[in-house]
Amino acid sequence: ALDPYFFRPAVDGTIYHEWAQRIAGGDWIGQGVLIMGPLYPYLMGGVYSLTGPDLMIWKILQALLGAVSCLLVWWLAREVFDRRVALLAGLFAVFFEMLIFYGGTVMVVNVQVPLVLGVAIASVKSLRDGSFMRWLTVGVLIGLAALARQTMLLYAPLVALALWFSFAAGRVRPPAQRANHLAALALGVGLMLLPFTIRNMIVADDFVIVNSTGGINLYMGNNPDTDGRWRQPKLGRGRVDTPIFMQQTFAEVAEARTDRNLTPSEVSSYWTGQAIDFVLSDPVGWLRLELRKFLLFVNADEVWNNRSVKISRPFSLPLRWSFLDLGIIMPLGLLGLGLALKRWRELFPLYAVVLVYLASAMIFFVVSRYRMPAVPVLMIFAAYAVMWLFDGLRGQNFRSFLGACVALVILVPITRLPLAAPDAFMAHFNLANRYWENKNYPEAIRTYKVAIAKNPGFNNSLNNLALLYQELGHKEDAGLIWQLLYKRALKARDPVLLERAQRRLGSLGMEPDETGSAKSSEE
Repeated sequence: ALDPYFFRPAVDGTIYHEWAQRIAGGDWIGQGVLIMGPLYPYLMGGVYSLTGPDLMIWKILQALLGAVSCLLVWWLAREVFDRRVALLAGLFAVFFEMLIFYGGTVMVVNVQVPLVLGVAIASVKSLRDGSFMRWLTVGVLIGLAALARQTMLLYAPLVALALWFSFAAGRVRPPAQRANHLAALALGVGLMLLPFTIRNMIVADDFVIVNSTGGINLYMGNNPDTDGRWRQPKLGRGRVDTPIFMQQTFAEVAEARTDRNLTPSEVSSYWTGQAIDFVLSDPVGWLRLELRKFLLFVNADEVWNNRSVKISRPFSLPLRWSFLDLGIIMPLGLLGLGLALKRWRELFPLYAVVLVYLASAMIFFVVSRYRMPAVPVLMIFAAYAVMWLFDGLRGQNFRSFLGACVALVILVPITRLPLAAPDAFMAHFNLANRYWENKNYPEAIRTYKVAIAKNPGFNNSLNNLALLYQELGHKEDAGLIWQLLYKRALKARDPVLLERAQRRLGSLGMEPDETGSAKSSEE
């Protein structure tokens, strides 16, 4: 079956696709402060300028980039472990379901993964035997990764500390040499970020380093309505289901509350303050939330918010063949992190990558694609754990081997706690919307019904199915659904839904009937 998302990307993917087309058309500067990382759409725009806005070509290139990521996993593992670990880690990457899944999506994670692996490889080499050019390369790669998503900026101070204290160098280098290398690192990062900071100043007269949604995302992950995942807060107005609508809604609410016009950086600052107020108002509750975020980060379930890998399997033969998921990688990876801890100075860049993405999840919220850049590093530690267990089984040190097995037995249930149970109805609802857009009406109707069966109380599924029935001329079916929604609106005292149901019933020539049926206005 043809993937209905293939030529109609979901949410962020639509924004990137349209942005890239504008860039390919000559609009390299754009308008307003950036609200998303620019690297991915600029790369797409460059390709589109040569090929046209062809998603097939773009996804072929992403598949090649995914193959490169597998090679980079092997390379990084070979730098810090032996050939066996490198080969196994590379195989993990080849068969890991989410790397295959993301390769078929229009998402920034496809460039994040190879960039983060490149940063780790360059850091390992530079900490061993650095030079100005090597550290400049590390800085450039960090800057590029930050232009994909700003999370990687957290890595810069960590690797700077490793540089200054000469981790893995074998000897402490002279202060002048370390200062020279720090300058190279900072220069590399600055060279990548500065053009977009200047662009924001020129276009919007606002000092924003890359994009302006930091404070908004901070509040999204630290408010009374969140559970550690992406959840729409109760703002009382507007939509937040796309980055554009989210920016608009949060700006409108902040301006209404402060009673003045705000720049994007001021909007971000306002919501940063709201997040801090939430933390200070209930520190114990916030600590419980942070524990939940940690457990979500190490959870084997994929915490998605656009589309689910499970319902995407029928559309992809490689995805159906993939047998490796986080249920295997996560507990083994955590075990490997512990087993290799005595070598932490040499392995510091790998630990730092995991720490950066864990810290980002703890600061903001947990989403599968935000966690994904750390997963290839966890694959390397997972491969190390497997080889360590294999060697332990062959050796005579059974006490250490049994201790590691006990740790693994503890880690498996921790990573499988039912915290991230996906909202399956939303996956089917989103899929049905795509079928409708592709004019595959039978599949759209079938999938809406699946979504309704999984969550009968989600009014949006009923709303869209009724609209589709109307479009197809199935007036009686549409009328029954609008009547049900009318009754729900009365019960919930929802004026918006009530007005919509009345209006739609009127357009069908029917009157609302609180007894449970839609009757014709001509009766």
